[in-house]
Amino acid sequence: VIGGTIGIVGALILGQAAVQANIVSPFLVILVAITGLASFAIPDYSLSFAMRIYSFMYIILGVSLGFFGIAIGIFSQMVLTANLKSFGVPYLAPVGPRTVGGVDVVYRLPQFFHEKRPDYINPQDITRQPQVSRGWIKDESGGKND
Repeated sequence: VIGGTIGIVGALILGQAAVQANIVSPFLVILVAITGLASFAIPDYSLSFAMRIYSFMYIILGVSLGFFGIAIGIFSQMVLTANLKSFGVPYLAPVGPRTVGGVDVVYRLPQFFHEKRPDYINPQDITRQPQVSRGWIKDESGGKND
C-alpha cells in the first residue's frame, strides 16, 4: 500500500513539473490522477487489469482528441455494455431494451403488487406467486372481525 501511495505522489509531482513546463495539459494530469486513485478501489486483480487497460485507452483518446475523445470512449463503452448478455439476459436488462416489465426501474411498488415475472428474463411461468399465498386479498369482509 505504501509503495503505491509513494508512486502516486511521485507521479503527481512529475505531472506538476510537466504542466509547468507546458509539456502536457492540466486536464490530462487530473485524469491520470483520478484513474490512478480509482485503481485502488477495485479488489480483484483481473478486473483491475481490465480497468487499467480501459484507463489507458481513455488517456490515449484524451490526448489525441481531447474531451471529444473521452466522450467517444464513454459512448463506445456504453454501446459495448448494452450489447453484453449474461445467461441470455441483456446486461442492462430493465433499462436497455425497453420492455413492459421494466417500468419499475426508478420507482418500485411493494412486492405484493408484482403478480407477473419480468418479461426480459423469458420465464417459463409468468405468474410470480399464487393468490393463496396472499390471504388478505381473499378476505372480502373489509377487515371486520366476526
